[in-house]
Amino acid sequence: EVCITDGDSDALVHLRENVERNRTASSTTTEKNDEGDCDDDVGKVSCHQLIWGKQSSEHFLTQIANNQKYDVLIASDIIYSAVIVEPLWETVLTLLKRPSDGEEGGVFVMAYARRKVPVSIELVLETAIANGFVYELVKEDDEEGIWVYT
Repeated sequence: EVCITDGDSDALVHLRENVERNRTASSTTTEKNDEGDCDDDVGKVSCHQLIWGKQSSEHFLTQIANNQKYDVLIASDIIYSAVIVEPLWETVLTLLKRPSDGEEGGVFVMAYARRKVPVSIELVLETAIANGFVYELVKEDDEEGIWVYT
């Protein structure tokens, strides 16, 4: 099961269109339910709005994820302002399986692109550590990097 999220409602329209287009291109039988989720014989792909932060993530966990935390969270090109860094980690803490939950912890994979924005990867890494995560840099060049957090 795959759940694709974005905070922007216009982006969700495009995400859902892309999911549908890829299903059609792969000749998979598709049925849509009332929430816009697409089910098929192979698996399920759903698109939902997710606003970062503790309260909205807790709502997402109970209402969308049926209180099932995720084994893997993947994010790319999401850091554009310092004010979103703490809500990002509140969301990851809420949605990712953690060893403290009495089970094997999950992983958060984040690709970071260096842009002319008022936030650095160092702030992201410091905030990750402050929230109890450890990380490993798995790829980096002058423009981007990929970090795995556990």
